[in-house]
Amino acid sequence: MKNLFLVLAAAALMSLGWLGVSGLPMLVGLVPLLFVADRLDGSVRSFWRMAGWIVLFITLWYAATVWWVWYATPAGPIAATFFAWIFTGIPFLLWFWISRRAPKALSYAVLVSVWILGEWLYQNNQASFPWLNLGNGFAHEPWAVQWYEATGVYGGTLWVLVSNIVVCEIALLRRRWLTPALVVVVPLALSLGLYWTFQEPARTAKVTIVQPNVDPYSDIDPSDRLANLVELASEAPRDVRFIVMPEGALDDFVMVGRADASPSLQTLQELVAERFPDATLVLGATAYRPYGTTKATETARGNAETGYYDVYNSALALDASGHVQFHHKAKLVIGTEMMPTWWWMRYLRWVVRDLDSYVGQLGYGSARTVFKSPDDIYSGAAICWESVFGEYFTEFVRGGAEMMMVITNDGWWRDTPGYRQHFDYSRLRAIETRRSIARSANTGRSGFISPRGDLGATLGWDERGTITADVSLSRGQTFYVRFGDWVCRVSLLVFGLSILSFIAYRVRRRDLH
Repeated sequence: MKNLFLVLAAAALMSLGWLGVSGLPMLVGLVPLLFVADRLDGSVRSFWRMAGWIVLFITLWYAATVWWVWYATPAGPIAATFFAWIFTGIPFLLWFWISRRAPKALSYAVLVSVWILGEWLYQNNQASFPWLNLGNGFAHEPWAVQWYEATGVYGGTLWVLVSNIVVCEIALLRRRWLTPALVVVVPLALSLGLYWTFQEPARTAKVTIVQPNVDPYSDIDPSDRLANLVELASEAPRDVRFIVMPEGALDDFVMVGRADASPSLQTLQELVAERFPDATLVLGATAYRPYGTTKATETARGNAETGYYDVYNSALALDASGHVQFHHKAKLVIGTEMMPTWWWMRYLRWVVRDLDSYVGQLGYGSARTVFKSPDDIYSGAAICWESVFGEYFTEFVRGGAEMMMVITNDGWWRDTPGYRQHFDYSRLRAIETRRSIARSANTGRSGFISPRGDLGATLGWDERGTITADVSLSRGQTFYVRFGDWVCRVSLLVFGLSILSFIAYRVRRRDLH
């Protein structure tokens, strides 16, 4: 009964960051789980008991924080939890097994490194769902993690793990609490120092964000949808430099290289030319690229008779001259935009749901396109799910983006914590890259985010309208932008060395006996 209480406490403490309360309880959130492990011995029976407790912990944690995915696809939260058993559960059990056969320092080195590697693998595989990476739990309080500009969110994961280990050991040994206090206070003090001393660049651009507030589950006449966008865009000031609209704003299928053939895009281009000659309009649309009789990519649809083509979820940038630039989404949502290529997945094609008038495998963008405005301002536009991947997001900045936009459609999740969590992740991207972010959602939450992760003007759930602000432009690159997820690569090295040390330790013990 005590173990059950400890697991429930761990799941509750680890969920608070995603439920809008605070991520700081995570600094002790895993301690109850470590207490459970401490109560078990190294027998096979104890190993399987620990496996049951870790499965229960993960299930409760995911149920409390990502249940809302059900609204978009019922299989989503179930699949996310299943893969978390693999990418979080197996690393924890590996640590548990080693901890009963090795010195504590060595076993904890394994725990920290293998947990981070588990998150990294979960982020970078076909069943990717990095939503609950521990470092993401601080998205609601960016003031506490300003040093993400050097480490990215995996620095937050490292902080959580080390803090929990130190607190657990101090509690078990009943020693003084100075060390765990320093583990918590020093990173917070460093973050606050970075927060208060950060200076935004003086160069700015005026940006208008559009939130059309269209229910994605309702059928709306395309002409009404377009009229809504035109009416809202017309509210922008004459001297605006960027007008940002959400993912999937247009119903048209836009042909790459022949964007002028889209009636809706032509209407918007005429609006820009007439009212905002110095502006760039950025919006989401479904694009396609024809290949003729050659199947040019693995994701191409069609056949040799009718012709092959790829369909993309795209961000488009157009200006008064009619020039159109494309960025094709490369981080696709499993089940709705892509299906893994594992052989057994072909039997699960039925779980794909029609979300945007297309079903099945979309094409992947091969590059993170940086848009160039008529007055030489460079910007990037991450599409929805792409804003969750820190290292991926930095590719826009390395390509020259001076500001970032996130265009998304968060209405699939209804009025749940989902769209709020998604919005807050953009605050972490702002810190990592030190870029201003203009985020346009179809509905959910749209708004401006400063390079410190601070909020500017926002539009909330079920609000229709526009907001305008001057956003800072930056050309500098943070340590994280230059080196990406280096914490994970170091963890891979530490894990390899720890396993070799463990093997050597076991061999020496066997020889001594």
